Amino acid sequence: MDVSVELEGADRLAALFQKVERVGKENALKEAMFAEATTVLNESKKIVPVDLGTLKRSGEVEPPKVDSSGVEVSITYGGAASEYAAIVHEDMTARHKNGQSAKYLEKPFMAHRNKFVRNVTERVAHYLRRSA
Repeated sequence: MDVSVELEGADRLAALFQKVERVGKENALKEAMFAEATTVLNESKKIVPVDLGTLKRSGEVEPPKVDSSGVEVSITYGGAASEYAAIVHEDMTARHKNGQSAKYLEKPFMAHRNKFVRNVTERVAHYLRRSA
């Protein structure tokens, strides 16, 4: 399962980027996006359905990738659970233990999406202050 989401508000980050060279910008944005994605993953792990724990343990944030279009970070589940991760995520009819849920990655992401850009902006600003 591959889902791609672009967030509005990246223009707010642009003003911060004028303060540092390209490499510094990339490092700041990579660090900030990785941290925010980790926050989403940690929230996701609170509701991912658990039988033996294989699916929950497979959740990870992949290292950020940089290309001409920007910085990309991926939150994934799969690994040893790749045969059923998408099925468990999408099956809204399945019954799960209290607090566990289908859409275990989508729900925390959607709940966090309005804070994502703001938090990335704040993290980038903090990184730049630290690096100055």
